[in-house]
Amino acid sequence: MKINEDLCLAFKEPDNEDMMILERWYGMTDCFGYATGFKDFSDIRQRLRNIEPGRLIFMIHNLKQRVPVGFVLGQVKKNSDEAVLWVNILIIEPSSQNKGLGTHAINKLLKYAQIKYGVRTCLVAVSYKNKQGLSFWEKVGFSRSPELERSLHQHGTSQVAILKRTIK
Repeated sequence: MKINEDLCLAFKEPDNEDMMILERWYGMTDCFGYATGFKDFSDIRQRLRNIEPGRLIFMIHNLKQRVPVGFVLGQVKKNSDEAVLWVNILIIEPSSQNKGLGTHAINKLLKYAQIKYGVRTCLVAVSYKNKQGLSFWEKVGFSRSPELERSLHQHGTSQVAILKRTIK
């Protein structure tokens, strides 16, 4: 049996109803603490109000079940002549994890960023303590970037691994 056989995910901008769900997920620090940086939801609520060019903020919806199953926040940044996507937050509802939804959502996000912004590279910072997160990102084709990690370490940030994926 294929678990992710008929994945039907859609991205949509969060609305007021979604704020309650996001706040609940942010309160689940035992499950999502590393994904949210252990921040209070008021921090993210403020970021959701200040929409900047290139900011990607989506609720991830399962169209078959008509329910939100996740959230992603990213930022497209221009480095000289290249557009790079940084994924800041990825949350998948615990009951929806390990079913291929996170993988499908990331691939969909990368395709979207590639088409809309010309993104060829995606980066994510993951705490060294977040073993589950490191495993997920490696499973979806990201690999550690020692060069970027060294650069961060020189600026005083030594708690995170930087993972990179080139979009084909």
